[in-house]
Amino acid sequence: MTFQQHNPPHPGALIQRTYIEPFEAVTANNIADRLGVAHSTFNRLLNGRAGVSPEMAVRLSGVLGGSAESWLTLQESFDLWKARQAVDITALRRIDFTMRADSTAVSV
Repeated sequence: MTFQQHNPPHPGALIQRTYIEPFEAVTANNIADRLGVAHSTFNRLLNGRAGVSPEMAVRLSGVLGGSAESWLTLQESFDLWKARQAVDITALRRIDFTMRADSTAVSV
C-alpha cells in the first residue's frame, strides 16, 4: 500500500525548515560548502528552482543524514504531485490488455 501525500513539500523547503531555520549557526552557505557545491546551486534547491538529483541525494545523505533513497523519494513525491495537478487524464482511455494475443482488434 502506497501512502499518497497531499501537497508534499519541495525537498528544498524541507531542508530550509528542518536544517537551517531552527539553528542560528547553520546557514545555506555552510551547508553548500559541506556538500561541496556552489552556493548558487544549493540556493536553487532551497528555493525550489532545482530538484534533488541522484548526485545531490548522495551528498545530502552524507551531510544532513538520511539515505540517498529517502532524498530521491521526497523529490519524486513532489514531482508526481505536481504532475497530477497539471495533467488532465479524463479524456484518456485505458487499453484493454485482457484480449487474446491472436486477436487483431484493439478494444476501444
